Amino acid sequence: MRVLVSAYACDPSLGSEPGVGWTAVCRIARQHDVWVLSHARHEEGWEKARTEGKVPANVTVRFLGDNRPWLENRFLAHLQSWKSYSDFSGIVLDAAQAWHREIGFDLCHQVTIATWRVPSPLWKLPVPFVWGPIGGGGYIPPAFRPMLSPLARGFELARDFNSSRALRAKAFQECIANSAVVFAANEETELLLKPHRGNRPLVKLPIASIPPEKVERFRGLETRKSEGPLRLFAGGNMEGRKGVSLALRALAKVAAAGIDFRYTVAGGGPEVPALVKLTKDLGLSDRVEFHPGFSGQAYVSALQATDVYFLPSFRESTPVTLLEAYLAGCYPVVADTSAQGEIVRMAGGSAVPVTTMEQLIDGLAASIIDTARRRAELPAMSAEALKKLIAYFDSARYDQAIADAYRIAMESRPRLT
Repeated sequence: MRVLVSAYACDPSLGSEPGVGWTAVCRIARQHDVWVLSHARHEEGWEKARTEGKVPANVTVRFLGDNRPWLENRFLAHLQSWKSYSDFSGIVLDAAQAWHREIGFDLCHQVTIATWRVPSPLWKLPVPFVWGPIGGGGYIPPAFRPMLSPLARGFELARDFNSSRALRAKAFQECIANSAVVFAANEETELLLKPHRGNRPLVKLPIASIPPEKVERFRGLETRKSEGPLRLFAGGNMEGRKGVSLALRALAKVAAAGIDFRYTVAGGGPEVPALVKLTKDLGLSDRVEFHPGFSGQAYVSALQATDVYFLPSFRESTPVTLLEAYLAGCYPVVADTSAQGEIVRMAGGSAVPVTTMEQLIDGLAASIIDTARRRAELPAMSAEALKKLIAYFDSARYDQAIADAYRIAMESRPRLT
């Protein structure tokens, strides 16, 4: 088929959401001819990939929007990214309609950004529309918001208001009703969308898949040693919702129990200055390293040398760093909430119940102490968990879900309301 893919974030040279978009395009192109609408900031990455022969021959791309530099302040850059995506959504329909008149697409599929909050107008095309996988169903309970900075607490309040408003908005109601198939990235988003979807197809499918070549890349050389400090790692943009402040408070209890460890917090972010101060106040400065972020093989090697992936986190759709930590043989300790809790319950690891903040801190500390005492068993436990993870995130499973969705979409076009 001739498939139009809307992928605001789609870049062969980047990870996170742009990497998810690129992987989705490549998976779809294995079975169909693909035309992509993406944002202009990814044009350089596509051109580089093209010169390296990485762009499939049956994939064509057009870029929309203005390639403005990101603001230096991480929090403001986050808000800027939402404005940029909203602007993209405002022009993508005209671009898609013009291209459809040239090509005559059979189907349209939006793969990024993976959120329900900015509904796509592409259901208005005269072809079936598939939406997702989309996430965004996560929520930080009020009891846990004291861990956030005042700015982050304000953001969560604004997010709560926006969620309530967006669910009632006509644009969302039309998009959710007129999509032929909707993919929900995780259980919490599935539950959020179900009342608005009725009996129309709603399928749970992770945003990411794990191709065999990625499994081999992260497996690499075994570099762990059973002696020395227990090595822990957290990676990503360190926003308040990541819960690193809770992890640090738990580690203070771990240190008091006589456990030697080293904790690497990699990736920077708006909460880092506050986290550095908290680390000092807890007397953990000699045990905690704040790293600006690893890339390429250095990132893979850092995970391969880690015993425990330790990032409580709230509001995740599909935590890619957690998946990569599994691939590298790390044992995960997370909060049992959002997508990471769902994944750890399914594959293996420690998902600590989210009750009160103090009970979560105590539970995280107890889990780290337990993993330190069972350190010799971690490789076998991690290997068993990896088998389950690969089965769930298998690329073939992802491909089959897409194929089924396209078949359903073509057999039953959405009814316009």
